[in-house]
Amino acid sequence: MIRKQALGSLLFGMADILRDKVEDYKSYILSLLFFKRLSDNYQWEIENGKKQFTETNSREPSVRELEVITKKMHDFVIPKGCFWEDVRNASIDKKNETLDKAVGTIADQNVDQNGKYILKGIINTVRWNEPAPDGSGGKKLDPEVLSNLINYLGAVDLSNKNVTVDVLGDAYEYLIKRFADENKGGTMAGQFYTPQEVVDIIVRYLKPEPGDTIYDPTCGSGGFLLNAAKYARINHQNAKSVRLFGQELVWNTWAICNINMILHGLDARIEQGDTIRDPKFKEEDNPLELRTFNKVMANFPFSLENWAQNGEPKKDKKGKSVLKKDGTPQLEYKKEFTDSYNRLVYGIPPYSNGDFAFLQHIIASLDDKGKAGVVCPQGVLFRGQPEKTEEEDGQNRKADVEYIIRRGFLQGIDFKEHINIIDAIVVLPSNLFYGTTIPGAIIFFDKNKPAERKNKVLMVYAAKKGWYREDANMSVLEPHDVLRISTMLESWGDIEIAKTWIADRKLQLNSTIQIDLEFDISEIEKDAAEEIAIKSEKLEKAKQAIKDKESQHKKPTKSELKALETNQKALDKLLADKEAKINAVKEKAAKQRQAIADVETELLQMFADPELRKRYFAIVDMDDIEENEFNLNIPRYVDTFEPEEQIDLQEAIRDFQKAMQTESETMQSLNELLKTLTGNKQ
Repeated sequence: MIRKQALGSLLFGMADILRDKVEDYKSYILSLLFFKRLSDNYQWEIENGKKQFTETNSREPSVRELEVITKKMHDFVIPKGCFWEDVRNASIDKKNETLDKAVGTIADQNVDQNGKYILKGIINTVRWNEPAPDGSGGKKLDPEVLSNLINYLGAVDLSNKNVTVDVLGDAYEYLIKRFADENKGGTMAGQFYTPQEVVDIIVRYLKPEPGDTIYDPTCGSGGFLLNAAKYARINHQNAKSVRLFGQELVWNTWAICNINMILHGLDARIEQGDTIRDPKFKEEDNPLELRTFNKVMANFPFSLENWAQNGEPKKDKKGKSVLKKDGTPQLEYKKEFTDSYNRLVYGIPPYSNGDFAFLQHIIASLDDKGKAGVVCPQGVLFRGQPEKTEEEDGQNRKADVEYIIRRGFLQGIDFKEHINIIDAIVVLPSNLFYGTTIPGAIIFFDKNKPAERKNKVLMVYAAKKGWYREDANMSVLEPHDVLRISTMLESWGDIEIAKTWIADRKLQLNSTIQIDLEFDISEIEKDAAEEIAIKSEKLEKAKQAIKDKESQHKKPTKSELKALETNQKALDKLLADKEAKINAVKEKAAKQRQAIADVETELLQMFADPELRKRYFAIVDMDDIEENEFNLNIPRYVDTFEPEEQIDLQEAIRDFQKAMQTESETMQSLNELLKTLTGNKQ
């Protein structure tokens, strides 16, 4: 059985074949991987069914019985002539056509009981036989490149015999992350991938329970949904004890998400479409009423312009489009947006920024006891100004709609209900998300807050320098950074809860570190083994050549001695390099363990010191929030300023005196040297 890291690395090798050959090559790789899995597993399922029949009945199945086994064992139909081997065996000039026909036929043949095509647009999302755009008569994807890709992937058995569902699914996720890493600055990366660390924080705080319905309205490749299922598997021994629902606008990303769910063996309903203008999850008996869920997790597009699709390019007097600094047209919004689903009850957000449209959709999608964890730009915490009268500041100013909406989240729709649905806020480092430099935050909503929290909001500051790793163009949360954030969320200031939480998470994190270390060492050993074997064989030959000479009472030649020395040095270098790599990964693991231990000490000291706590988090009463005019900007409540370094005055005086003494002695030495030089000249 192959392991997930090894499979992930192997599969990513396909990127080297396709890179710069086609746009969005990840879709080609992920779609081909899915086709290979279905084809390989189809054959394995038949063999496994025959084996089970033989073990049960003590005989081989008949032809008729084998037909029944074949139909019964498969989740998906693969018609004759549409298997991986059919594509692999096709001639080079027919390769593209054969693959395109195979996946298209599979898409047409897989229909559920309601007549819905369950693989259409998923397995056949790529047009493998698309002609080249230059009109040359060739293919957009060169047949030779496709053939290389098929031969490369063909060497890996992707059936359950060699790859479990968990391993294949995790390797698929690994690929998605690698694709995102390759395109960190591009907007596409942010559309389909949310950093795992952020997903982990949200899922663990919401704690999916058996029977929960989990919804992501902008699901991308499905990271939140998958991790909710994993949480259920680990904590409730059944990944399918939660039901998964998602909607995604981009077709290719929708297909990737569906493949992701299938490869993980999950039953999920993933719909395609614009969540704001065309939400897909509605009550069966009322198509204008949204379906509600127990838990919602989301990372919607930050500050989406023209979210209602009612903007038109602004024209100047000559009829030309007025452009913004980035060259895109300025928009003006003449048409009002009418929401048929009664979601925008707190207010209609500015059409130039969709943050509060997505937030209100999420809140409307929660049932009466529902909870949500939402990634959003920090601007939603403070954008918008309250109403001001002429007596207050010399002008009459209406309250901005974003202020009104935020106040509604904290006080209820009419500001008189005093229903606060904001539970907690985590301010994150900037440059944490793919495709945007906008600083992010997590807002947790709860429609059924415990009595002791009803008029309070937990505010966690996680953007302090040193509480995350700064890579090129990106910030990264390390495991111990996630531990710091999750401990503050879980404990709500209770040190005893913090102690229990840290102890449990430490065990899990250290176990993961050990598993990763063992894998890294095994990979280093495996990568070096072949070269070491070759060098060892050459060294033995060199030694044998000298022994043969000595047995004949002859002296070895210079070239034979040189060969012995060269091969010995080469082998020693390989062994030393291997040992250095092993020591490096051991040192990395040791640093990770130490960082976790350091964060534990740091947190327990912080919880015990009221002054220190102010720099980490605050539990804010509604009176304080109202006094701050419902502005949730974190520095108003948490001390985010770095304290000045304390100076020991006595020690500073001693250092100063010592420096003065050194300067005096130096000047005296220079004067004596000058006198000596002057005397010599005389």
